Amino acid sequence: MSQKKLKPAVLLVARSTASLKLISKHLAPYFEVSTAEDAESAWESLLESGDISLVISELELVIDQYGLLERLRSAGDSGLAATPLLLLVGENDSDEQREMAFQAGATDFINLPFASTELSVRARLHTNLYQHQQESTTQTMQPVSAVNLLQQLSQQKFFNSRVQQELSFSQRHRSNVSLCKLKLDNVKAIVAAFDKATAISAVRAVAAIIQQTLRREDSLCYLGNAEFCLLYPATNGIGATTAVNRIFGQVSGKKIAIAGKKVPVTLSGAVHSCIATGEIDLDKIISRLDAGLAEAQTGGGNQIVGSSSSEKREFSIDRALKLIESGKIEDLSEHAAGLMLTVLPLLEFADGVLQLDLESINQRLREHLESGSGCST
Repeated sequence: MSQKKLKPAVLLVARSTASLKLISKHLAPYFEVSTAEDAESAWESLLESGDISLVISELELVIDQYGLLERLRSAGDSGLAATPLLLLVGENDSDEQREMAFQAGATDFINLPFASTELSVRARLHTNLYQHQQESTTQTMQPVSAVNLLQQLSQQKFFNSRVQQELSFSQRHRSNVSLCKLKLDNVKAIVAAFDKATAISAVRAVAAIIQQTLRREDSLCYLGNAEFCLLYPATNGIGATTAVNRIFGQVSGKKIAIAGKKVPVTLSGAVHSCIATGEIDLDKIISRLDAGLAEAQTGGGNQIVGSSSSEKREFSIDRALKLIESGKIEDLSEHAAGLMLTVLPLLEFADGVLQLDLESINQRLREHLESGSGCST
């Protein structure tokens, strides 16, 4: 292959030529940008290029009748199928359309209009994560047969190391990361109605279903006692809960049959989403998941308890500036640290270009802002 590109390749998909030119201009300092005006042209570009690290597209274009997002996620090439997709969501796009896109495998979204800094920072986050995951491919779990599926998924040491990696990445890049615990509600009832072997087969069938729903960058671990833990990198609580709901739908929709017998299976789930700050405490996250899982099961099973319902709305730089201009700063106080951490990559970039000698100041500022502990939800 020829000399490696210094900039990641990004594919921008939008109907308007003016939009393509304007957004390409914002992205050009950081990316090699190619463009497409419709889903079919975008798909052809993805197949021809082979090195695109991010797709940025208007929402409607990835869920239209051509099904760009669905084709991307079902691509035979694993690297292509794992390509992150950042949605551009306009005022006319409905919550139902956005939900549909996330269910089909969209990675993230940004509301229009947006600040150029917000777009470039978000795009760099996802390309960095994608390249990081491509370099780690050789460490991922190998596909396994149905016979030894649970044994192979019981790689908790490896799974914990993956979680630590993604928490560290979250802390460096101010990105969301989500963890989830799932548990079969009715194992004892299955044993009583059938036998222990049937219960084990049911757990194995659920494990296979969960595997089929995962993106390439996600990780799954079987903890024993009919309980699973999932890692969703660069995913907020809404995205993780959507993914878990997809698993719930698959489990109930499959009507699991074992040896000719229809076995009723229900799940309970807990989701925790955070942006890691300061000292990372995985035990604290697991404790929150355990508490959420217990709450879900106490509620009657087949429920999800998670952080998405209580997540604070993130403030974009553009929105923050508008609030400051209008004097409505009371809503900004609790978001000040997060906003500064969002701006820091721009300050560091400007320091390198303009030679402002701000390296030590930026470093002290980052250390001070990240001096909290655990994860912020």
